[in-house]
Amino acid sequence: MSSPDRPPSSDTAAKLAKPTVSSHRRGITGSQIWISLISTIVLGGLLVVVIRSMGYVQGEEFAPSHFRTRTFSFYEIPLIHWQITPIQRKSTTPSTAVLLRQKKWVSPPSGEPRVWHLVSLRRGLEQSNDDDAALLVSQLRLQVDGSAVWRKWSQDHPDLAGVLWPAIAKLADRELYILMPRLLEMARRIDSVPYLQSTISGYLADEYDALIRDMRAAGQNDLADSLAAEAAEDAQESPPTVDSPS
Repeated sequence: MSSPDRPPSSDTAAKLAKPTVSSHRRGITGSQIWISLISTIVLGGLLVVVIRSMGYVQGEEFAPSHFRTRTFSFYEIPLIHWQITPIQRKSTTPSTAVLLRQKKWVSPPSGEPRVWHLVSLRRGLEQSNDDDAALLVSQLRLQVDGSAVWRKWSQDHPDLAGVLWPAIAKLADRELYILMPRLLEMARRIDSVPYLQSTISGYLADEYDALIRDMRAAGQNDLADSLAAEAAEDAQESPPTVDSPS
């Protein structure tokens, strides 16, 4: 018969102590899980807010081959610019561009456009930034008293439109949008087809010469050679010089 004063063996003491330790550990683990869960929810919510406010990207593109425009939008992770949603696109082609295609003043190839030039881009809360193609697209959308300016001009001057818009389309294909505002401004003041042809030819020849000089001065010889080749091609198709009608 064992004595009631006999101390428990070491194995017995360990067994008696074990439930207490396990209960303590279960309590700590449960707290950590709840803290981790709450932290994850909070951080996830903050990430969603940041992405929705700063990660929304939207812009517009122009296809020089087809004279079509479209918007695009998607979400990305800010700063590192990792796209996280598919790109959504929507056609926004101006009525003026539609008319130019219908009248065959520009001649799109068959199939869908393969090349798109950036018109504008906006990221998050930043202001929208226009690219060079905006110089043309803004003119295609230009309105006065609710009427599209260049649509009306083209309808009123179909012969002149047949000269102007192929030249504009060629410049767009070459990404020389910077030459368009002045060219369009001159075209609105001309009523003679031969004089418009001569004016366009002379203006582009002068501008090409200036661009080629600038590119060579900047050490961009490859680009200068490319511009020189385009200028030579245009020179072969250049019409005779015509004086301004009196």
